[in-house]
Amino acid sequence: MHNPSGLSARPQIVVLGTGGTIAGTANGDPTLPGYTAGVLSVDALLQSVPSLSRLARIQTEQVANLDSKDMDVAVWTRLAERVAHWLSQPEIAACVITHGTDTLEETAYFLHLVGHSDKPVVLTAAMRPATALDADGPQNLLDAVRVAVQPQARGLGAVCVLHGRVHAARDVTKTSTHRMDAFSSGDRGPLGEVDGDSLRLWRRPDAEPGAPFAIPPADAWPRVEIVLSHAGADGALVRCLVASQTLRPALRGLVVAGTGGGTVHHHVQEALQWAEQQGVRVTIASRVGPLRGGAEDGLNAVKLRVRMLVELATSR
Repeated sequence: MHNPSGLSARPQIVVLGTGGTIAGTANGDPTLPGYTAGVLSVDALLQSVPSLSRLARIQTEQVANLDSKDMDVAVWTRLAERVAHWLSQPEIAACVITHGTDTLEETAYFLHLVGHSDKPVVLTAAMRPATALDADGPQNLLDAVRVAVQPQARGLGAVCVLHGRVHAARDVTKTSTHRMDAFSSGDRGPLGEVDGDSLRLWRRPDAEPGAPFAIPPADAWPRVEIVLSHAGADGALVRCLVASQTLRPALRGLVVAGTGGGTVHHHVQEALQWAEQQGVRVTIASRVGPLRGGAEDGLNAVKLRVRMLVELATSR
């Protein structure tokens, strides 16, 4: 029978909820800035965007419901396992993930590194809670689903859809604490934009060196810390981290957010050389922004940490 609405041809996707501002509610007057993140369920978020039903048949799963500043590796493992489970189902076309903005770029890059399917994995978030008069979550969620159901979204790896733009996991970073248009892909620019129900792609991401990696088991994550090089830095923090007998697990890696293009104070450099002699892996980033050139091109300090975590966890 002919179905003029085309509803029977809608792809089937899964929306996984992890909390964040997109699931937040105001602590009283919705015109005031105070709110609590990670309150509403993923089902409640979908109810605020009834037009999603014309784009896809949607299943949901609540993986977590937290403020993304509190994201941890246990949730990462669980989330990656659930993404892998759902994308292994032949009838599932894509996964959409609702998340907080604070650590969105870290989660996206982690999922990009451990993704073994070419099916779309689309993360989205919001800068305003769901109860705000100018809530941006519903539009971002709608755009994320619009991208997820597009055939050309296959093979992009994990992407973030925010404010009408599609960002590669490797490139995206939060650049504003308050603007709705809070994310940028730096000099590379976004992969594309949402144009109504269509996806307009300008480029495709480069292949990720070494990926895909295995998903680290929850009990196999190493300790990798970030330290900052700054005026007056003396390397004492590096030496304390390496020598500590109380850290559990013990330190296995350091990412240093250096000055300029990745330079560090000479006292810090001496401490880092000693740390390497003790078996600690060291990578230099820039506190200015992403590095340029080589295998680490486009990665900032937090993403270099994510990559080191995954590499160390899967090389045990």
